[in-house]
Amino acid sequence: MPAVRPHSTEVVDRTWDEALHRRRLREDQDPSYYRRAHAWLDPEANPRTKSAWKFIHHMVSEDGEIGAANLTACRAGIAILNGGRGVDVARAVWAQDREAIYRHLARHIEDAGEEPPELRPLSELQRSDDDYELRATAAALELRQEEGSERVVLTGYAALFNEPSLILEGMRFRFQEVILPGAFRDSLDGDVRALWQHSDLYVLGRTTNGTLKLEEDERGLRFELEPPPTQWARDAVVSIRRGDVTQMSFGFRVPEGGDEWDNGPDGIPLRKLKRVELLEISPVTFPAYPKTSVAVRNRMRMLRAEHPVPEDESRARLELENLERRVKLISLMVP
Repeated sequence: MPAVRPHSTEVVDRTWDEALHRRRLREDQDPSYYRRAHAWLDPEANPRTKSAWKFIHHMVSEDGEIGAANLTACRAGIAILNGGRGVDVARAVWAQDREAIYRHLARHIEDAGEEPPELRPLSELQRSDDDYELRATAAALELRQEEGSERVVLTGYAALFNEPSLILEGMRFRFQEVILPGAFRDSLDGDVRALWQHSDLYVLGRTTNGTLKLEEDERGLRFELEPPPTQWARDAVVSIRRGDVTQMSFGFRVPEGGDEWDNGPDGIPLRKLKRVELLEISPVTFPAYPKTSVAVRNRMRMLRAEHPVPEDESRARLELENLERRVKLISLMVP
């Protein structure tokens, strides 16, 4: 069986550098050596080569000795099983062994006395990939900390109302988008997470336990966040305090009837978001390029077919808009 059977070993909770530990593995070893560090073997590859083994999660010393399982590596592996790093889970070579790989990684987390992240249903991953959308805002982040207290509170806006933004997705595919007041109303009492850099390995807060608070005001979606007292979260706070991280991004879905389309300035289609399902907010180093849903892309193809733009004119406009977008981004990043 390609998936390595679950086993109990020493577990450590340290930072993880996958590339470093993979480099430290010895070459051309007996399969039993590589099995101790990984959770899955490609059945079509040579098991005496380390490239045949996947989901490395054990520490490897400089001389190639395999040591304890690393909790961060196990969480990262489960994140990949859930579609992290942009992995198309349904087409992955290990897809049929996904549950067995999960059991292996989860065992180490359980041995450390922690609850492993859940393995999301494959049908849910496929569905969310179609309708999940991502946007960013340049609203300033603020940190509050009382003198003599370790408690830190992060505040700011995850989204702004009535500010049209240009969404570009390749040549001749563009539209403007505006978020209307009240769009997040249905999500304020829902289960929303705050993540660090959009990674579900690093949860900064959650509405259901009160560490993340959301409200709408006249400006937009305002948040108040209390990061956990862990080392990685303290490091994140330092990056925000120094101004290394100044942007916010949010992930959402649009339910049926949650948006409407109109003609915007200069004939550019205008999408109005009236109601959205907010899934997560995230402080980010660089705003992610907007991710739109399949429904939106289909709508744009239809509009493009109805109102074609000459190729030369479209290319010139797109190049100008890209330049303006870069200038704006640079101006936001330079104090």
